[in-house]
Amino acid sequence: MARPDNGEGGGYVAWKKLQDLGAAPQGLVPEEIARSWERCTAINLSHAVPAEPMSQARLLERREANERLRLLVQPELDALAPEIELDRCVILLSDANGVLLDSVGSAGFSRKAERVALLPGVQWSEDGLGTNAIGTAIAECTPVEVRGAEHFLPRNHILHCAAAPLLSPQGELLGVLDISGDARERHLHSMGLVRWAVQMVERRIALDFRPGQELIRFHPNPSLVGSHREGLVIVEDGRIVGATPKAIALLGNSWRELLGTSPDDLFTQKISRSGGEALKTAKGLTFYGRCEGGKTAPKVSASPARVPPQSAAAGPDDPSLEPILERAKRVLNASMSVLILGETGVGKEHLARRLHALSNRRSGPFVPVNCGALPESLIDSELFGYEEGAFTGARRRGMPGRVREANGGVLFLDEIGDMPLDLQARLLRVLQERQVTPLGGRPSPVDFALICATHCDLRALVAKGAFRADLFYRFQDYSVRLPALRERMDRGDLIKRLFLAYGGRSAGLELDEELLNALMRYSWPGNIRELVSALRGMIALAEPESRLWLSDLPPHIREETGAADVHAELVKSPPLTTSMIAEAFKAANGCVTEAARLLGVHRSTIYRNLPKSS
Repeated sequence: MARPDNGEGGGYVAWKKLQDLGAAPQGLVPEEIARSWERCTAINLSHAVPAEPMSQARLLERREANERLRLLVQPELDALAPEIELDRCVILLSDANGVLLDSVGSAGFSRKAERVALLPGVQWSEDGLGTNAIGTAIAECTPVEVRGAEHFLPRNHILHCAAAPLLSPQGELLGVLDISGDARERHLHSMGLVRWAVQMVERRIALDFRPGQELIRFHPNPSLVGSHREGLVIVEDGRIVGATPKAIALLGNSWRELLGTSPDDLFTQKISRSGGEALKTAKGLTFYGRCEGGKTAPKVSASPARVPPQSAAAGPDDPSLEPILERAKRVLNASMSVLILGETGVGKEHLARRLHALSNRRSGPFVPVNCGALPESLIDSELFGYEEGAFTGARRRGMPGRVREANGGVLFLDEIGDMPLDLQARLLRVLQERQVTPLGGRPSPVDFALICATHCDLRALVAKGAFRADLFYRFQDYSVRLPALRERMDRGDLIKRLFLAYGGRSAGLELDEELLNALMRYSWPGNIRELVSALRGMIALAEPESRLWLSDLPPHIREETGAADVHAELVKSPPLTTSMIAEAFKAANGCVTEAARLLGVHRSTIYRNLPKSS
């Protein structure tokens, strides 16, 4: 249901009625919120004590038990963290019980989040902390958005949270992905981003099918087969053993109905291995798809540990980087360090990954470390590792640490200006001695090339005593500065390239010229990361095979650029006759999107002008 009074005010009115009546009011909040309030009232959570994080030892155990889940989710954390930082949010991953495993995003909001225990090691289950996006998504097994006073406990009213459950191909709950921010801010895209990220992870899990298994890809639109919008069904020994939630939604089945059945019972028309064949289902649905794999097929590897995700600021290869890459490659090959400077979001990690791929260390690992995102309590062990038995609760066989993981390859230290001073001293010693000493262990030799990046003025930090001068000069072998997006003369080409790369091509979308001009005029304080975030949001909300207009722009971009919504004015008084629209609607077999494409107008024009009898 729609939330009254933008959700926040309406939620508070409903919450006050809950306190006065002792029962969840009907019709004032979405049904999933009302059901959650009823559950919380039944177990008398009104006076629940503040949550406390578990010990570091127990948190390490939880993380180890969910290591595969964390690896599968890491590409989405890497991609979303820079984008939600602009909105002062954090993105959280919990296990199936609601225990927070990882938290990345805005450092400013993270401090506020800590006041309500929104940090790793805390269990955000509904029976412990009342109505909240993570706990309620687990209880309802569906995406949930909880705004401000819709949280059952008043101390959590400062939060706006959107969460979606992560499901296995067998429909089992693996964990929850959540974006949380300040309830006073408007978070228009949080739920869309969470849904997109979860869909990408669930698809990655299905693509990691075993040798001997077959994978059926399908979608009602043949151009979307192979994209993140497709449905995936896994077949083994002639029986369906798994399916993505997207496949379940497309087919209108449940996992209970689907698992164990034959694909021949599901698709009544033979499945093509070459693709492009129409598939009919027993329910009369028409899809297009293909089958991959089989007894001779190698395993499809989608492991984030082996195939590092592309930076959110990257997109397709950028020709403007070629001169910089050539010089930096020579420096790196000469065993000297490279320092990448630039504002947040200009693509520093993308440049580092490209540099690694071109260097003489490309056969070795690329190990990125965001020094600003690691909690101070864990950064020492994350960087330098520890041995088995180093402390109570230490992981069996210990932990190598990111520095040792980079042996033979490239260590990329992002946001190096945020590294604590005591760890700067340890890092300097590693660089000087070329060996690392893990906690509870002996010195171990390491050989890696070093790339660092920062948006900070390191010289100014040195002058203030916030950064070690001796470490700073170790980074000065070669430095490059990436320009801000507003400074780039190729903005138009870059916007078009990223739009196609991040889903515009697979969805058959087009950018209106006026919208492109508005994107060119915008100042882009978050640079390419903000651009990618805006493009992803517009693509996620668009109908396939449609044109994007000024009305599809995020409101803050329209406001800054003064973009008059000319298309919206045309929609109010379209230069089309009712008979023209009716004929196009009939020719498109009742498909609004296709009718809009035939007439070259936005689909809202069709909706506004359909004959009343249609």
